[in-house]
Amino acid sequence: MSNPQLNEVVLTKWLEDCAHHYGVTIQHLYYIFVSKERMLELNQTHLDHDTHTDIITFDYGNNTRITAEIYISIVQCQENAQIFNVTIENETLRLISHGFLHCIGYNDKNEEEKKQMRKEENHCIELFHVKHRENV
Repeated sequence: MSNPQLNEVVLTKWLEDCAHHYGVTIQHLYYIFVSKERMLELNQTHLDHDTHTDIITFDYGNNTRITAEIYISIVQCQENAQIFNVTIENETLRLISHGFLHCIGYNDKNEEEKKQMRKEENHCIELFHVKHRENV
């Protein structure tokens, strides 16, 4: 499977716009697209979870200065897109947004946090489509 095809320059500008919107600075932010097997290995090794997941965020910064590695499962991204009836592009943007938002302090451990996280993910995706869609 290949990585979702989104323009890296456009994504970088979009993430910078998101950072500006939330009043944070991106120092180093790496997105790594991996196989389902690699994601399971990461989940087992670093989080002691024996389940598949779509994203894992390793946050080394603080809530105002982002330094992180974010791993996204290509297969889970594709499966999520089918389950939620959205394009792979939109699901990729949602996962990228999700990792970014974890880095600035948003969580999704309970229902209220999940609702807020989804609201913020949607806002980030809207920023992409309003400002950057024509450049993809």
